Parts: sequence; structure tokens; C-alpha cells
Amino acid sequence: MKHFILMAGVCGCFLAAKTSTAASSPKEAAAAQKSAAPASARAEPEIPASVFVWPANPKEGRDPFFPNSKRPYAGLVVNQPLTNAPVTLILNGITRGLAMINGRTFSEGEEGEVNTNAGKKHLRCIKIKEDSVIIELLPERERQELKMRSGL
Repeated sequence: MKHFILMAGVCGCFLAAKTSTAASSPKEAAAAQKSAAPASARAEPEIPASVFVWPANPKEGRDPFFPNSKRPYAGLVVNQPLTNAPVTLILNGITRGLAMINGRTFSEGEEGEVNTNAGKKHLRCIKIKEDSVIIELLPERERQELKMRSGL
């Protein structure tokens, strides 16, 4: 026997169906108990594994948030530093025994990495003078003197 209850809530209305467990006769109740299998005998449903496929072209799939975008189909681009380009190091300033080279501050004897046009380069600050700095590029052990730009 089924009972239908109409419930109105704050968010909206919905229809709920409730099935009564009481059987109309004792014979039906006994048959229902015999047909019900114990919980331990029931087989657990197999949960499927998620499979994600990155589309190679628009026919295979699209980005749901940006359907006209070509970004998912573009090949992976890796920016590689120029190997035969000369390294550009700029002495930005000198103050109180510190020198700024390509935006990074060094004291005498300090080592560190700076960003250059040829990628990150490791260098050591050898000597800080009044208007120039002597540095050593590592691991090549190439020494350079960086001078302040005129007019600064």
C-alpha cells in the first residue's frame, strides 16, 4: 500500500512516496521475510574507475568552460635558453657595500642565481668597487667587470 505526501519547503515543492512495510495479511508478511536475503549475502556493487582522456583535437572533446579555446590542442611548448647567446648581466646599483645585479642583491663573496637572457646563471660577487663590480660566472669560472651606466 502506498501513501503519497505532498510537502512544501522553503526552497520549493517536491513529491515524496512512502511505501508502508505492513503487509495486508500475515501470509504476505511471512513471504516477504523469506524472500529478503540477509545483508551479508548481498554482493557489493563494483565501483568503476574514472578514466580521463585529454582530447587531441576538437572532434574528440572541448573545454566545457571555454568551448572555442584552442589551448587544449596545442602542443607542449618548452622555452629553452639560447645556448650561444652572450649572457647579459646589468649592474643596477651599488650602495653600502652591496651590489644589485639583474635585480638581485649581492655582498662581496656571496654566490647566487640571477635571471638572464640565457636562463638562470650562477655567479659569485668577487669585489665591489665604487662604480663597478667584479663577478665570476660559475661553473665556467669566467670573470667579468660590470660597470655602472654613465649618468647614474
